[in-house]
Amino acid sequence: MKTLFKAEQFTPTKWDTAEQKAKFANHFVRFVESGFKATLFSDWFYRRLSMTFGHIAYYDRGGFYEHFFTSHEGRTNFACITLEGGGYGDPRFTYSDVEKALKQWVINSNLKERLSKDLTEAIERNERKELVRLQAKYGGIKCPQM
Repeated sequence: MKTLFKAEQFTPTKWDTAEQKAKFANHFVRFVESGFKATLFSDWFYRRLSMTFGHIAYYDRGGFYEHFFTSHEGRTNFACITLEGGGYGDPRFTYSDVEKALKQWVINSNLKERLSKDLTEAIERNERKELVRLQAKYGGIKCPQM
């Protein structure tokens, strides 16, 4: 795994070391770049992610994963929330420094644009399938004979 973030970039908190913050940031990138693989959505990662960027826990890990990572719409929404939330507070008590670094990574990697494009293409594919289905069901429109 390529290491983008180093402990020196982050401020330790009372509860977590700078190394733990860097581990989270690097795992975030790995998870996203993997296409949001469920196998990388571990308990420790879910717990930390659900406390960043203004996310809520959605009751459990499965619900959080289902909401954000099983559809094009959910993944695009995740990117938007990541860009809009977090980055507040004192990094001695929060992951605000990590959130700021990850927001910059999301911007630099064009994640939102890539996911939005995937969503648009998925919508078009589904609508074209529906069009074919409806045309088969109703046939073409026939003009009345005069």
